[in-house]
Amino acid sequence: FPEPGPVTLPTVTNVTTASIFLCWVAPLGGNVSYGVNLSNSGQTRQLLTDQTCLNVTNLNSSTSYSFTVFAVAGDNITVSDAVTITAFTKPGPVTSPTVTNVTTTSIFLCWVAPLGGNVSYGVNFSNSGQTQQLLTNHTCINVTNLNSATSYSFIVFVVAGDNTTVSDSTTITAFTKPGPVTSPTAVNVTTTSIFLCWVTPLGGNVSYGVNFSNSGQTQQLLTNHTCLNVTNLNSATSYSFTVFAVAGDNTTVSDSATITAFTKPGPVTSPVVTNVTTTSIFLCWIAPLGGNVSYGVNFSNSGQTQQLLTNHTCLNVTNLNSATSYSFTVFAVAGDNITVSDSATITAFTKPGPVTSPTVTNVTTTSIFLCWVAPLGGNVSYGVNFSNSGQTQQLLTNHTCINVTNLNSATSYSFTVFAVAGDNTTVSDSTTITAFTKPGPVTSPTAVNVTTTSVFLCWVAPLGGNVSYGVNFSISVQTQQLLTNHTCLNVTNLNSATFYSFTVFAVAGDNTTVSDSTTITAFTKPGPVTSPTAVNVTTTSVFLCWVAPLGGNVSYGVNFSNSGQTQQLLTNHTCLNVTNLNSATSYSFTVFAVAGDNTTVSDSTTITAFTKPGPVTSPTVTNVTTTSIFLCWVAPLGRNVSYGVNFSNSGQTQQLLTNHTCLNVTNLNSATFYSFTVFAVAGDNTTVSDSTTITAFTKSGPVTSPTAVNVTTTSIFLCWVAPLGGNISYGVNFSNSGQTQQLLTNHTCLNVTNLNSATSYSFTVFAVAGDNITVSDSTTITAFTKPGPVTSPTAVNVTTTSIFLCWVAPLVGNVSYGVNFSNSGQAQQLLTNHTCLNVTNLNSATSYSFTVFAVAGDNTTVSDSTTNTAFTKPGTVTSPTAVNVTTTSIFLCWVAPLGGNVSYGVNFSNSGRTQQILTNHTCINVTNLNSATSYSFTVFAVAGDNTTVSDSATITAFTKPGPVTSPTVTNVTTTSIFLCWVAPLGGNVSYGVNFSNSGRTQQLLTNHTCLNVTNLNSATSYSFTVFAVAGDNITVSDSTTITAFTKPGPVTSPTAVSVTPTSIFLCWVAPLGGNVSYGVNFSNSGQTQQLLTNHTCLNVTSLNSATSYSFTVFAVAGDNITVSDSTTITAFTKPDTIRWLNPTDVTTTSILLSWTAPQKFSDSYKIKIMNNGIVFLTKETSLNVTELLPGTSYTFSIAGIAADNKTEGDPIFITDCTNTAAVINATCVGPNYNAVLNITWQPPSVPYTRVYINNYTVYSPATSYVIGGLNYFTTYTITLINTGCGGNSTPVVLNCQTGITSPPDLSNVVLVLITPSTTSQTITFTFKPFSSSNGPVLHYAIIVTSNTANEIPDKSVLINTYNDYTNGQTDTYVATIIDVKSVNPAELSVVIGDGNVYNAYVNGPLDSTKSYKIAIAGFTELNLSAGSRASTGASKIDIVNSIFFIHPFF
Repeated sequence: FPEPGPVTLPTVTNVTTASIFLCWVAPLGGNVSYGVNLSNSGQTRQLLTDQTCLNVTNLNSSTSYSFTVFAVAGDNITVSDAVTITAFTKPGPVTSPTVTNVTTTSIFLCWVAPLGGNVSYGVNFSNSGQTQQLLTNHTCINVTNLNSATSYSFIVFVVAGDNTTVSDSTTITAFTKPGPVTSPTAVNVTTTSIFLCWVTPLGGNVSYGVNFSNSGQTQQLLTNHTCLNVTNLNSATSYSFTVFAVAGDNTTVSDSATITAFTKPGPVTSPVVTNVTTTSIFLCWIAPLGGNVSYGVNFSNSGQTQQLLTNHTCLNVTNLNSATSYSFTVFAVAGDNITVSDSATITAFTKPGPVTSPTVTNVTTTSIFLCWVAPLGGNVSYGVNFSNSGQTQQLLTNHTCINVTNLNSATSYSFTVFAVAGDNTTVSDSTTITAFTKPGPVTSPTAVNVTTTSVFLCWVAPLGGNVSYGVNFSISVQTQQLLTNHTCLNVTNLNSATFYSFTVFAVAGDNTTVSDSTTITAFTKPGPVTSPTAVNVTTTSVFLCWVAPLGGNVSYGVNFSNSGQTQQLLTNHTCLNVTNLNSATSYSFTVFAVAGDNTTVSDSTTITAFTKPGPVTSPTVTNVTTTSIFLCWVAPLGRNVSYGVNFSNSGQTQQLLTNHTCLNVTNLNSATFYSFTVFAVAGDNTTVSDSTTITAFTKSGPVTSPTAVNVTTTSIFLCWVAPLGGNISYGVNFSNSGQTQQLLTNHTCLNVTNLNSATSYSFTVFAVAGDNITVSDSTTITAFTKPGPVTSPTAVNVTTTSIFLCWVAPLVGNVSYGVNFSNSGQAQQLLTNHTCLNVTNLNSATSYSFTVFAVAGDNTTVSDSTTNTAFTKPGTVTSPTAVNVTTTSIFLCWVAPLGGNVSYGVNFSNSGRTQQILTNHTCINVTNLNSATSYSFTVFAVAGDNTTVSDSATITAFTKPGPVTSPTVTNVTTTSIFLCWVAPLGGNVSYGVNFSNSGRTQQLLTNHTCLNVTNLNSATSYSFTVFAVAGDNITVSDSTTITAFTKPGPVTSPTAVSVTPTSIFLCWVAPLGGNVSYGVNFSNSGQTQQLLTNHTCLNVTSLNSATSYSFTVFAVAGDNITVSDSTTITAFTKPDTIRWLNPTDVTTTSILLSWTAPQKFSDSYKIKIMNNGIVFLTKETSLNVTELLPGTSYTFSIAGIAADNKTEGDPIFITDCTNTAAVINATCVGPNYNAVLNITWQPPSVPYTRVYINNYTVYSPATSYVIGGLNYFTTYTITLINTGCGGNSTPVVLNCQTGITSPPDLSNVVLVLITPSTTSQTITFTFKPFSSSNGPVLHYAIIVTSNTANEIPDKSVLINTYNDYTNGQTDTYVATIIDVKSVNPAELSVVIGDGNVYNAYVNGPLDSTKSYKIAIAGFTELNLSAGSRASTGASKIDIVNSIFFIHPFF
């Protein structure tokens, strides 16, 4: 068969992890089948197919395979030149993608590599429809330049070694870490809450978490807002607030920002006066719940107020007036020395006697019950101060006993008891007693380690003070005690496998007070069992026994295992029959003792034993020879066994061992009786099964040397040699033409008679053993009668390697024939049953001599011979080959035929014209041919007679085409290159284009001088080799090569990942295909610059802030010339940060913010109130933020915004407070009798911290204050100013006048009497007015008494009138009232007895016979009330509601 043309264009059309589907183009010509050799790592296998496609299966994933495809001609031997293509199987997918580390701009991914060949990996990651790709050779990759708090989907796929074949992908989604929040601020604070606000981070949508802690305890709150009111806090406590952003997955959190703030203190409680002297009062109070505070104490008497500050809950107030009631107002001040609590007030008096005989009557872990004897005297209540380690608390009670609770266990407390007077303030001297609380019980006692003689106990110490421990342990009602300072104790000298009860209790520091006890029970470990023995073994059981250990009662466990599978049995006995075992199997038995708790076990002891094998069955003799018997049997059920075979004859026994179920027993005597006993042997070579017996004879030896001693036409006399061995007889079978007869004899000769002449007889002789069954191998002999000679031998037909002879057969009997033939003295012989014979394998063109003779049936007896001579034909030349082809010549060679010497003829033709050339050589160069032209060459051999010729051999060949010229690349895309070239001169040709990249070569064929090569990888360098192909599709011209790059694919998803005022960090997704670099053209205002990079990100710097730039990104192939289509993105740089942000004008409801514009352009500004998220936009450099709350802290962020209204500069922040609101409805009152001003007001509805009242400070939330130390009847200007976190409020101004009181007691009042006549009934005198320092004295009452012994008038005389005097009801009365409110005289003149009337007071005449004293009462306020005689309508002085001073009598 001619060689098929090669297949072309092998292509991989479908790839899986375990298969590659190949297709190719069939060659021109006849029907062919195909072979595919596939190889990997030096291993090759072959597949055959009749189709031009083949699915190659059972491949390894991600593995490079080389496929060599060739056509096979119809003889299934002749094959074409092969074409090779290389392809990778699809990698298996990655598994278990995991996010192992997350930051605000990166996510670190890892995954499990697939099984199969070496691979790399691709990661596509996307957010909001934009996708980027990264490649790596590792199973982990850090994906960077991400947006914070953003959900990304990561698609991971495997890439085979060709960088093209990819696996199915696996997807995982993860969030980047949010950016941290900034500027956390405590906006509003109460005793139980703190209102926090903060600035949201840049990046994706987030929620927020707030962890707040105090003293190590942390709680968490979540919110979607940038402000949160944290409630249920402890007062006056410093809290640390950690604020963090939470991404959309509610799992990924940002770095945290921390702020510390104090809550407002609670009010102090139970202010107590603990010591009283004539000049001091020692105050104590109970600190409010919550954090550490300091205290302020305002104390006042008679309207005068002073203030003291202290860090303690007690204060000794000194320099007091004796026997005076003082009002003490106590308030707490938080750690910031600003925030104050509501105040508590106490009044103090003198103190009682001390209590006696304090006694502790009951003690628990958290309480001590105290009693004492009450002091003599009045009713009292009691206070108890109790302390430990310097911390003191106080309890109050009305009883002589108190249960002090909430104490620490096992702790020494000092209790100080004192009596409290009825004012609940003044206390006695104290009496002290010390006591320990009961320790808490120990918990979780555990037997940590147990031996046969010890138990190691541990327990958890109780909460509370330092304790030691006692352990009571008992067995059989005998108890012992051990003491220790540790929480573990090793109890030794115990009995093994014995139950013990351990009672553990704590002991307080006084070595007396003990806790409630905790009990644990445990067994000691049993001793190990000894001497385990396999007492009895069957095929399915092993009976074990062992010696019990010393010690307590135990049960036993037996673990038995085979081939890694373990089972367990339990028993109370020291023997155990382990059943249901496999026969002939080795078992490991581990025996251990179990204590009474069925948990504590001893050390184990191990013994190994085999079960008994099952007996073999069905022993069979399968083959018998003269010296051996081949035995087989059926193996028993169970594990692997070996076998023993005992065999005996005449009382002598031998044994053989084998691992097989068949055994060939050799070295036996022939024709002899043997007994065979077969048994199985377990793996220990000791344990054997029951045996099975079989008997057999060995085979007799064959008879030898059978001989036909005498042959006639009717008989043959046979003899033979007897075999060695036992006694035997003989059988002879003889046959002719299928009929067999048998003769038996005890002799070694036999005459077989009655035979036919010239006939072949077969005689079979065999020996028979003593059982008349076992026979020896037989020996056969054949004998014939003799034939006549052949006649007339003739050579009928002659070829190059054969001569066909025929002759006439002899008369009588069937014969065969022999032919001896020779050449050059060498003779050969052939035999045949026919009268014709084709003598083959002769040398061509050679003379042979043939001698023919008849052969009898025994192939020994021959007839006389006859001879003939003949020549063979020359052989055909073979393998004509066009060894060298040029455009004008074909050099032919062929293989000379076997045989004699020959010469050669060559006929060659084209287009019907034939020429002939003769030669004595096996090669010839045929010249002067046309290029690319098909020629037919017929070659034949010529024998030495120059007449006889061989069969001819024909070959067709094309001359070589001329080479193509001027290959040119005329068009390039990302996946194709369009080639053209100039056709060569000569015959019609087609063209082949080999193109390659990275060592992989593909081939395309075309009939045209242009070809578009498609399905290329982008940005890849390809080498194109173009050659012309002659009409035979095999003969090709010299090739011409050109190299070109495909166009890179365009970059995708360009993104401005990070923007600053002077730079924009661009990233893009690399195109698929070959390695590329990148160019970035960026322009603004018509000016364009270019940057080059090898990376998919580029930081473009030295830009103007707040400016729009157009970025055009394109890929550049490896030749630095071929570029991709470009992709354009526009982005603004960030505006510069604004400068000099200041609040320039602040009111109670507005803050005017001003700032300096950045050095470079910013289109507008964004102002955000961080407290509530309200945003303002302005193009100005100032903004008055209104509608704010007074006295409130506000945080503002301000950032410049570019012209796209999106790109923001970095914000700056400022925090300021609005001015505090003024108090409302402020009033002042100056009460009479007290030179003070009572100031009251209503607070504003917004926060404030204190009120400044002139030089006094009053803390919120007080709404009143008393200013003392003033002058009576004096006008004061009072200014009230609120203060808070911002500026002070506008002042509220009050003009207040103090009240009045009695005129002062002045000793310098002089009464000047104008001497009356002795008969006169009037008295006239003058006096200077009283001092008006306590208020203006507007009225004077003139008091007259006739009781000259009276020195100081009582105020009750002011209601006595002259009528009362004349009626004898009094000796002292008011003569008259002088009203001076309209004048301010330097001296007053008074006439007593002139008869004038002032309401109920009549200035009646005096008795000239009597002596009188005169007193003067000055009134700063005179009020009259109706007199007892209502009908008169006259009024008297209202001595209750009037304010006055009465000077003693003159």
